[in-house]
Amino acid sequence: MKRIASAIVITGLLALSALSFRAEAEDGKDAGKSYAASFFKVGVKGGIDFMSVSRFELGYISESVSSYTGFNAGVAFSFDLPVRGMTIQPELNYVSKGAMFRSPVGNVRLRADYVELPVNLQVGLDLILFRPYLMVSPYIGYAVYKEPGFVEWSSLNRFQYGIGIGGGIDFWRFQLQVKYNWNIGDLVRKVPEGSDAHTGIVGAPELLGSVHDAAFRGLEVSLVFFFW
Repeated sequence: MKRIASAIVITGLLALSALSFRAEAEDGKDAGKSYAASFFKVGVKGGIDFMSVSRFELGYISESVSSYTGFNAGVAFSFDLPVRGMTIQPELNYVSKGAMFRSPVGNVRLRADYVELPVNLQVGLDLILFRPYLMVSPYIGYAVYKEPGFVEWSSLNRFQYGIGIGGGIDFWRFQLQVKYNWNIGDLVRKVPEGSDAHTGIVGAPELLGSVHDAAFRGLEVSLVFFFW
């Protein structure tokens, strides 16, 4: 919880700093300038994630586990590209992911929080009052928090990467995002049976069968508010 609180405080400070910078930049300029005409925007983001984990064999989902409702929060930077209707939007987010594993030793919830950097490429249609768009979002992330506490970092791949596909709508200063994210990297490290890392997940090697070759995946629903 301390790490989550710290991430929220940092995000708030970044937002306040950007607001202060914007106020100075706008001093002496026409306050009535159209916001929609800006080719560069900065905003804050928040939302929820419906995450799960799947085990993949030969490209097919062979085993799934119960879902976990997490959250995401961060900052977004939007740039209009020279091609009409196209926008690139990098973000810096704090994302909570997890799942409930069914295993011979009982149900165990595994949670991992990541600092993620997605780069959203959006293609939309400007309808003046609003802008619907489609989006593809490659991303990378690094785990900074995990539950339960007895899960060893040596058992997990802290570095993750993946891709999201979705869409949304821009209206006034808001942007609604809905996308499905797939982590491509394995959640669990390949470790020899009998090692401490092998048994460290729940203290029993049986659970490894539920997470072997697994990766996070799930639906993300977020709202961005552009204040600059």
